[in-house]
Amino acid sequence: MQSREPSACASVARDVQTAVRRTLLVVLMGSVAACGVARDAFTPVTRNMELPDGPPVEEIVTNFDQALQCLQGHLPEQVTFGVGQVVDATGRESYAEGATGRFVSQGAAEMVQSAMFRAGASVVNRRDPAILVTETQWGIRDIQRQLPVNFFISGSINSLDFIPGGGASVSVGGVGPRYRQNRILVGLDLSLTDAFSGRILASIPLQRQIFSQEVGVSVGRFFGDTLVSLDAGGQRREAVNFVLRQMLNLATFELLGQLVEDQHYQRCRQFVAPFAGRVTPGAGSSQSMIASAMTTAALGPDAARPDATPAPTPTPTPASAPAAGGQAAGQTRDAAERSVEAQVRELANRATVAAVQAISAAAEAEGAQEGDVRANKTAEAMQLARAALQILQRAAELGLSGPEGDAAAVVVQEAMEDAMAAYEALQAEPQLEPEAPAEPSVSITTAPAEQPEPARSRVIADPTGAMPGGPGPAAATAAPNAPQVLVQPGGAGPEPDPTLSLGGSP
Repeated sequence: MQSREPSACASVARDVQTAVRRTLLVVLMGSVAACGVARDAFTPVTRNMELPDGPPVEEIVTNFDQALQCLQGHLPEQVTFGVGQVVDATGRESYAEGATGRFVSQGAAEMVQSAMFRAGASVVNRRDPAILVTETQWGIRDIQRQLPVNFFISGSINSLDFIPGGGASVSVGGVGPRYRQNRILVGLDLSLTDAFSGRILASIPLQRQIFSQEVGVSVGRFFGDTLVSLDAGGQRREAVNFVLRQMLNLATFELLGQLVEDQHYQRCRQFVAPFAGRVTPGAGSSQSMIASAMTTAALGPDAARPDATPAPTPTPTPASAPAAGGQAAGQTRDAAERSVEAQVRELANRATVAAVQAISAAAEAEGAQEGDVRANKTAEAMQLARAALQILQRAAELGLSGPEGDAAAVVVQEAMEDAMAAYEALQAEPQLEPEAPAEPSVSITTAPAEQPEPARSRVIADPTGAMPGGPGPAAATAAPNAPQVLVQPGGAGPEPDPTLSLGGSP
C-alpha cells in the first residue's frame, strides 16, 4: 500500500501540470489575439486603422453556367429579350436588433439578366430606363429608335419556409459529440412571355431546400480539484442568395431552352448534373405557341411594331443646339446608310414572307387530321396574315408603289383569304374551340385616286380601330393623289377580284 501511494500522487501531479500548461497556452493565445484587437480598438484618431485582407474577389460560378454557355449561337440574333420584375413576394423580413432586414435578395431580376447574357441572348436593358427617359425629355434622343422586346422573363420569389430541424448529443464520462440540422425551403416561379401578344409561353416553378448543420464536441474532466472543460464545434449553412442565383440560372436555362432546337437543348442539358437540379422537359410550355411566337419575332422589329411612325425631330433650343446638331448629323449618317427606299423594300419582303408563311400554315390546317393541330395552325395562319397586312400598311405609308407593291399586295390578299377560309372551316365544327379570337368583319378594297398623279400606295386605318395591333386613325397618313387601300368595316368590296373580306363574329 505504501508503494502505490507515491505512484498515484505522481500521476495526479503530472496531470495537473499538463492541464496547467494547456491552460497557460490557451491564455497566452487569447492574450495575443486580445492585443491585436486592443491595438485596432485604440488606434489614435489621427491615424488610419489597418484593414485586414480577406479572401480574393472572384467571379460568381454556378453549377449551370456551362449549360447556359452551351446555348450561345443557337438563339436567333434578331430576337431580343428583356427582364421584367422578379419580385420578393415571400413577405419575410426582420428589423430587430442583429437582424438583416429582408431574407432574400432584391436583385433577382439582375441575376436573370446576367444568366440571359451568359447564354448569348440579345438582351435589351429594361431594368433602368431613367437615363433613356431623361434624354428623351431633354430632346437629345428619339425613344422610338429603341429595339422592341420580343420576349421577356418575369416572376417572383414567393415562398420561404423554415422547416423545424433536429439534433442529438451524447456524453459519456463528460465527453461526447453533438449534431444539429435545420432547413429552409425556397420557391420561385419564372415565366416567359411573348411581348407581341402578351401570351405566356412557358413557366418554370422551382423549389430548393437550404440546409444548415452544426457539429461539435464537449469535454469536461476533473484534474484533482480542478475542473477543465472544453467545447469546440463548427456550423455550416448554404448561402441563401447564392442558392437563389442557382435556381434563377436553372430556370432561365430551361426557359431559353424552349426557344432552340430540341437536339441542341438536349445536348446542353447534359451539362446539368442530376444532383444539381432537374426539370421535366416541356412540362410548363406550349410548343405550338412558341413556334408561332418565334415566327412572328423572326420578322424583325418592324413586325413587332407595325404602327410605329417616325418621331418628329425635336426643335432645338439655344441651350441644346450643339447636342441637337450632333443628333441631326447622326440622323443624316443613318439616312445615308439606309435610305427610305431600302426600308420600303425590306418591309415589302417581310410582308411577303409573312404572307407565304400564313398560306403554308393555312394549308397545313386544312390537311390536319387532329383537331388540336388544326386549331393551332389556323391561329398561326391568322396571326401571320394580320402581321403581313400590318407590315404592308406600314410599307405603303412610306411610299410602297409600282409592281413591287402590287405583287406584295396580291400575296397578302391570298394569305388573308386562305387564313379566313381555314378559320371559317374550323368555326363550322361545333366540337372545336378555335384559338384565334373572333375578328370583326373587315374588307380591303383598292380604289383609284381621283387625281391623275403617279401611283403610290396609301393605307387608311380602320376608323373603328377594329384591327387588332393595327395603326390608329392618326397613324395612317400618306401623300395625296395616290391609289388607296381602304380598310373598311363590314362587307366586301364592289369587285370580287381586288377585294379581300376578313369575316368573323361581330
